[in-house]
Amino acid sequence: MSRDYPWYEVVQGDGLEQGDILMACPVITPAPSLTFPLPDDYLPVDIVDYDVVVMTQSCDLVNEKVTDVIVCPHWDLESAGSMDRSLGNKGAAQQVLKGRIARYLMLASSTDLPVAMNVRIVDFGRIFSLPKSYVQEFAASRGQRLRLCPPYREHLAQAFARFFMRVGLPQDIDLPG
Repeated sequence: MSRDYPWYEVVQGDGLEQGDILMACPVITPAPSLTFPLPDDYLPVDIVDYDVVVMTQSCDLVNEKVTDVIVCPHWDLESAGSMDRSLGNKGAAQQVLKGRIARYLMLASSTDLPVAMNVRIVDFGRIFSLPKSYVQEFAASRGQRLRLCPPYREHLAQAFARFFMRVGLPQDIDLPG
């Protein structure tokens, strides 16, 4: 028996869960010209609109256990090569799809829903932390948005964890023979 598991549901309002897709979210980041020690009068920052996915666990968001929300950017598959040249290489999309490049995860399109989105690539190597109230207000202002459904939300969380739990050993093991 075949089951159809939808990738997304459409939600609106200020309620946040892991796997919420927020398009064109303004993110404040330190400008490349930022130096140490920090200047007393002016901090150079950039404000960049990123398409992001909420990575903070739903239970922490719902139970008021966090004041900040972790988000990661994602890009349309067609433009991902301009964000990371390696994603423009032949076969890179297949490698991401198969989970062979730990930094990235592919999300399905949502062209059959009222909120349309093409295939996307999430970048776990770029992480932003934003105040929860800011993200809630932004989400509420956007109207309808996509939210990943199980088991795809858990797949996202697992891929995020795998990226950070990698261990590089200082020396390989020499095998006999």
